[in-house]
Amino acid sequence: MTEWVKGLIVEGPFPPRRAVVYRAVLVLCIVLSTTIAIVDTVPDVWGDHGLAVSGFSGLLLLILSGDYAVRLIVAYILRSEGEAGIAALLRYALSPFGIFDFMAVVPFLVGAAMGLPHDGETVFGILRFLKLARYSPALETLGVVVLHELRPLLAALFIMLLLAISASTLLYFAERDVNPGFATVPHAMWWAIVTLSTVGYGDVAPITALGKMLGSVVAVLGLCMFALPASILASGFSEEMKRQNFVSTWHLVAKVPFFARLQASQIAEIAGLLKLSRAIKGEVLMREGDTGECMYFIVNGQVEVKGKAGTFILKTGDFFGEIALIERCPRTATVKAISRCQLLILDARDFHKFVAHDHALLETIWETARSRMAQAESARTLTDA
Repeated sequence: MTEWVKGLIVEGPFPPRRAVVYRAVLVLCIVLSTTIAIVDTVPDVWGDHGLAVSGFSGLLLLILSGDYAVRLIVAYILRSEGEAGIAALLRYALSPFGIFDFMAVVPFLVGAAMGLPHDGETVFGILRFLKLARYSPALETLGVVVLHELRPLLAALFIMLLLAISASTLLYFAERDVNPGFATVPHAMWWAIVTLSTVGYGDVAPITALGKMLGSVVAVLGLCMFALPASILASGFSEEMKRQNFVSTWHLVAKVPFFARLQASQIAEIAGLLKLSRAIKGEVLMREGDTGECMYFIVNGQVEVKGKAGTFILKTGDFFGEIALIERCPRTATVKAISRCQLLILDARDFHKFVAHDHALLETIWETARSRMAQAESARTLTDA
């Protein structure tokens, strides 16, 4: 029973079927519950169906509360050796995801006991959408990017504030005697923020020649200033994605027995030779008897390998076709994609160019290859027998 409960909230690219169904039910409940909370702000929107909607909303909250209880139980079960049960519960409850999970069920846990106001139910109902952050890698990446780029973002914010204060002060002195919209610096600051953000409501505008000239300069500066944080985040996202892709690719290459003895710099060079490819479900990637010219790394997806040694499944992080890097021999199995796959391909010709000028490296790879091929031949002989 304990293992079954833990299996409900398993994360990863290939969770068990019950975890997939459980996740789908939770996402549906969160989306429906948040939608009800948003639509409920419209007066008399439910008409005669208000009681039914309220009951349905209560059912959704009951399911989400059950999920919170399941996660508390799993946090207790998976506590570290020697860790107190209450410490494990608090560690989950005070984590970001634990806080999001609690906010999702506050109306159910607190509202029934203490009578949560309707506005409170609306706020927590909309905040319930944050619970989906658990299933969104993009939000996690955004958090990493913001932390990495915090200093340049704060610098950009300081420059924007300095510009807004300077612009509002200049327009205050230029327009205060003739324009009520600039009667004080705080009044002028509203105009400066609206102008710098390029929104331009038009409710406040300079009317003197000097004010219009200064306003034009501020408007042009606004185009530059609000592009600065966007460019910092875009650059940070690009660098973070490159870093994640490089780390993933590096680990894929390092797992191959041929490359296990190589230095990190050599593995990085081989990773740079890889080419990205995608395969649809049912696509045959290589056939038994074909001449091998490349090897494959599975970034995500699953493939079926069928040969004399039997039939088995390869998943994310696995590789196949590596013998082709050593000699152009016929393939010993047929490989077919059984789901949409993202693959990295290492061409044998690129690989040989890489090792051509490093005889020690070539000998190391040959030694590992001979051992691996001998093991494969031995296994094939036993299968035939």
